[in-house]
Amino acid sequence: MDQKLKQRLEEESTYSSHLKEEMWAQIESQLENGSPLPANSIEGQLNNTEQPHGKGRKRTMSIIKATTGLAAAVIAVTAFLALPPGEAFMKSVQNWFAPEKKIEVEVEGNKEETNGQVHVNEESRYAIYYDKERYKLVQQDGKDVITTIDPLPEPYPQVSLTIEQNVDALPEKLAAEIAGKLADQFTEVRDIEKVSEPVRGYRIHAINGHDRLSEIITVYVTSNERQGSFILTMNYFLEAAEGHGARFTQTLEQFKVLAEE
Repeated sequence: MDQKLKQRLEEESTYSSHLKEEMWAQIESQLENGSPLPANSIEGQLNNTEQPHGKGRKRTMSIIKATTGLAAAVIAVTAFLALPPGEAFMKSVQNWFAPEKKIEVEVEGNKEETNGQVHVNEESRYAIYYDKERYKLVQQDGKDVITTIDPLPEPYPQVSLTIEQNVDALPEKLAAEIAGKLADQFTEVRDIEKVSEPVRGYRIHAINGHDRLSEIITVYVTSNERQGSFILTMNYFLEAAEGHGARFTQTLEQFKVLAEE
């Protein structure tokens, strides 16, 4: 846990290397012996740093922003260490993932940048970013469903990416069960594939016909890093395979299982 916090601080902060190391040294001291973490110790270093002359107000404001940001980070870590273990874990998870981030996707051969919105499911212990300008995330029957902000007009089938967890079945067994059920519902079910992208696990692909509106379902089954599995189900149609289908697949590249503390 402490290594992940350190990595996050190093990746996301813009402070100088010696300040990062000093900050982490104090955090490690708190982790090891429970001693207080004096927020003003590092902040003081920033305040006492000599400023080059002639840089003007812009330089001054930069120092103020850095001081404020670092002080906030120290306070946040101090609060984290004071929480009960389980609560501290989930609080830290929220901090590991920025609320939004830019994500590059490739659709129909063209690359574009999308605005990703993070969703952290504390109960199922996973996180995912999705395109907030095209999709919304809703709860349906206890499952997280990413679907279009506005329903598609008739006669188009609805499209969605559903995330659910089975805490009792391992991926290989569950994939075989899902393939068997799909064989009763779809005219064509391909052989189960073992894959490493967009997630590591198993892929089941099924389609009903070859018309432009023919329904397609692609299911990925991946480990929940315990004794169960996550089932990631993409529903779309043939004409949307290179649109919504491609977007959902790349959304799954942002899927992260949160391991137990």
